[in-house]
Amino acid sequence: MLVFNPAIKTIVFDLGNVIIDLDIERTWSSLKHYLGDNFFDTLKEIYPNGDVFIDFEIGIISEKTFFETLQLASEQPLSIRALTEGWNAMLLTINPERFKMLLRLKEKYAVFLLSNTNETHVNFVDGYLQTVFGFSIKEFDARYFNRVYYSHLIHLRKPNVSIYDYVINDAQIKPSETLFIDDNADNIKGVLTAGWHGYLHTIGEEIVEVMAVY
Repeated sequence: MLVFNPAIKTIVFDLGNVIIDLDIERTWSSLKHYLGDNFFDTLKEIYPNGDVFIDFEIGIISEKTFFETLQLASEQPLSIRALTEGWNAMLLTINPERFKMLLRLKEKYAVFLLSNTNETHVNFVDGYLQTVFGFSIKEFDARYFNRVYYSHLIHLRKPNVSIYDYVINDAQIKPSETLFIDDNADNIKGVLTAGWHGYLHTIGEEIVEVMAVY
């Protein structure tokens, strides 16, 4: 349970499984369907100098290179469209009450977003927001946050301490006054190492209820 801390002046949210619901297994199941159960091993052979998923997440390879690499891992011809749909399958919905929560918090705190993500997922979320709520991801970023940090744009990713230090320096905030909320235990360990406060958000727990203490 999250406990109110009067020292907190800044709240930083993860995106996936905090603001937008995810089912990551849907994407892995889709990739297994297209690429086979051992697709991770196959990708290591095709992409021997690193992890193609991480490299895409930190923006050092393009969307085109990412999907072409996945195509090479398949024994059958695959369209970019099919792979894109599979890659986006993990992205679900946003409870609109979370928007109200963010605006409420923004009246009292500096509110930021820090997400490990990629170009394809951001584009999908943009389309989802426009279709369901009538505003773009740029409007989402500007309206509900003081600033947003996407891993593929800043070329850093959680749980590396360097990404937390980057946010602190760029946003000019104090670690001791900053609360980070994420659904990944390793990311919380990283943020605690950087001197922030952290809260491990349980998947399925409603963030609006969690943040009621603030």
